[in-house]
Amino acid sequence: MLPRKVNETAEWKRDSGEFSVITVPAVIISIETFSRIKKDAEKILGTEGSAVLLYEAGKDAGKTWISRFREEWRLEDAESEFIKATEEFYTELGWGKFSIDIENLTIRIENSFIARGYVKGESKKTVCHFLCGYNSSLISELINKEVDVEERNCMAKGDQYCDFIVVK
Repeated sequence: MLPRKVNETAEWKRDSGEFSVITVPAVIISIETFSRIKKDAEKILGTEGSAVLLYEAGKDAGKTWISRFREEWRLEDAESEFIKATEEFYTELGWGKFSIDIENLTIRIENSFIARGYVKGESKKTVCHFLCGYNSSLISELINKEVDVEERNCMAKGDQYCDFIVVK
C-alpha cells in the first residue's frame, strides 16, 4: 500500500521533542513565520539575494524529500502513481494544491503556502522562490535530468494560482 497520507508517515516523539515524516526529521512552522523569514531575508540580502538563497534551499530540500519518496514508495516504474501520491502528499501538508503536468514540464500550485503569506496582489514579482527550487528537484527526479524552474504566475501578484515551468 502506497503511503499517501501524512498521518500514515508522521511520527511524533513528544518525550524528546522530535517530529518526522517518512523518517526524515521535520518541523512545523506557521505560514506567518515562513513569510517573516522570507521578508527579513529580502531586507538583509536584497530581493535577488534572498531569491537565490530560497531557490537553492528549496532545491536541496526537494532532492532530499523526492528521493526519499522514491525509496519509500518504490514507484520506479509507476510515474503516474508517483505523481498522484506526491500531489496528494504536498496538498495534505498544506503546501497548496499541487497539479504536476510532466508532459509539459509544469507544476501549478493553487493556494501556495508562500503566496498565502502575502495579501493577494501585494507583490509586483513572484515570491515562491523556495517552491521554485523544490519543483526543479521534483521535475528533475521525474525526467531524470537536471533542470531549472521559473515561476510565471503567482498569487502574491494577484494571479489565481502559482505556475512553475522548466526553463530551457
